Amino acid sequence: MLTVEVQGLETVQNQLRRLAERGANLTPLLKNMGEQVLNSTQERFESSTDPDGNRWASNSPVTFARLLGSRHTNKSGKINARGVSRVMSKKPLILSYTLQGSIRYQLNGQSVMVGTNMVYAKMMHFGGTKSAFPHLWGDIPA
Repeated sequence: MLTVEVQGLETVQNQLRRLAERGANLTPLLKNMGEQVLNSTQERFESSTDPDGNRWASNSPVTFARLLGSRHTNKSGKINARGVSRVMSKKPLILSYTLQGSIRYQLNGQSVMVGTNMVYAKMMHFGGTKSAFPHLWGDIPA
């Protein structure tokens, strides 16, 4: 039976290295690790929380304005009922589920990688400012 005690990334890496040196087949373990991280990431999208359980930053007023456009306001410029419904149901980082659906894991020999091929994912994770990235609608918090 194999037991891995997670105390930090370095500990896990050392234990995996020792197993590999003994000729252990790491594929089942790495696949399980990939599945665990993938499932955890999907759950965090659903709960809008980071790995430590902190809530993601709310959508900005700029995001809501771009989301609504003219179809969700009345003639006086106020948000109509359809717009209110759209704003109330909008969760951070989720509009089309494209980013959430792109998260994958890949076994690569003696390692497993979890990530996405979506170019904007790094910006959504680490944040950015409109002054540094003029194409942004507004500042994006990390």
